[in-house]
Amino acid sequence: MDCLEFRRRLGSDPQVLDTGARAHMASCRDCAPLAAEAQAFDARLAAALAVPVPDDLVERILQAQRRRTVEPFQPRRRLGWIALAAAASVLLAFGVVRLRQATGLRAMVAAHVTAPDEHAALAMVAPVPQAEVEHAFADRGVKLADVPPEVAYVAECSIGRWRSVHMVSAGTDGPVSVVYVVRDRASKASSFHRAGLVAREVPMADGTLFMLADSDARFDALEHAWRNALEGLPRVASGSN
Repeated sequence: MDCLEFRRRLGSDPQVLDTGARAHMASCRDCAPLAAEAQAFDARLAAALAVPVPDDLVERILQAQRRRTVEPFQPRRRLGWIALAAAASVLLAFGVVRLRQATGLRAMVAAHVTAPDEHAALAMVAPVPQAEVEHAFADRGVKLADVPPEVAYVAECSIGRWRSVHMVSAGTDGPVSVVYVVRDRASKASSFHRAGLVAREVPMADGTLFMLADSDARFDALEHAWRNALEGLPRVASGSN
């Protein structure tokens, strides 16, 4: 099992790893810390959700329903706490799913750009034709308003269940891996560290832009360039405030 497959399984359920996944975790110094982090998060989540439920909860609900049937015009305040608890549970479950998806996607993007078969892409420096970049995005259903400079590599990739465009932005201070995941928009911009890299995820258009590199020195400029490309914002004139 390679790192990418292991991290896909880890993102789906950190607590259920088969023999092959456990063997990989024991032997890989990069994946072991990620697994420990994911399993610790699951443990904290389980503890937070371990809310005691009264033994007679079902009977209370049935009695409340019977009273409402017999007395249809009575106030329904007694059922208010039940409705509130149900709504809170739905919101919490939705939040947990979104958090797990975000955590899994981060790990898989990092695993994808650092996979051995992607190392050659990081060494590319010659810019690819703009038409190739536009074509890759068009295949994902995205029309670019512009193409940022210094794109030295572009490929249409699937990362787990997510469809993306994977690029490398060349520069004198080192390459930056840029991944745009279509139709899965993060709730907010945030920075994180994965696989020894500094990273940033930014909600952009109807998807999420990821940037990963040894340094975040170029992240602000790349974020602006890709926001202009994906959202059609006007260029900032040279020398303006």
